[in-house]
Amino acid sequence: MKSVIYVCYIINLLMVLLLVFVFIAMLLKMDAVIRFVFLDNTFMNIRMVLTIPILILWIYNFIVWSKKDKNVGVFFLLFFFSAIYNPFYYNRIIKNGWN
Repeated sequence: MKSVIYVCYIINLLMVLLLVFVFIAMLLKMDAVIRFVFLDNTFMNIRMVLTIPILILWIYNFIVWSKKDKNVGVFFLLFFFSAIYNPFYYNRIIKNGWN
């Protein structure tokens, strides 16, 4: 189970890095990158499949939160900034030995 969650963590981290890259590309007005990320059907299908591991990690983080943490601020971060805050909270889970 830990290895599956770790793979989900890596996929989530890569998607966050992609989000940062796309944001930088938008600031630099790199139209080819933006068209590829938002309009290419193959890439959109890949992104849709990669949201499943992100959802798995999100649910795992909520399960750990409900058993070990119960901090309301963390709940709101996980709920509203799910894909962005997931890797950071997973690192906290590992650091505190909650897994």
